[in-house]
Amino acid sequence: MKTLSSNADLYEYLVGLERNLRDHGLPDLGEKVALACRQAAACSTEFLGEARIALRAVSGRGRMALTGEERTDLDEVLGQLDAALDRRR
Repeated sequence: MKTLSSNADLYEYLVGLERNLRDHGLPDLGEKVALACRQAAACSTEFLGEARIALRAVSGRGRMALTGEERTDLDEVLGQLDAALDRRR
């Protein structure tokens, strides 16, 4: 189970996912994730929102390039982001 306890954990997850996507020949999705990483220094809500946008794109177009464990982690992280952003509304 991929549980995030801080924005730093999310950032580390995104950096690894970006590298993985590029290694799997998906540089456009890697760039989406990199864009979200660059928002880490911005407002927390903006970072979480950009991360969710990027991960939804990966979930749609890049899902098959990921292993079963990576897909599970992606789904769990997306669920945590949805819950965190829903609480902020």
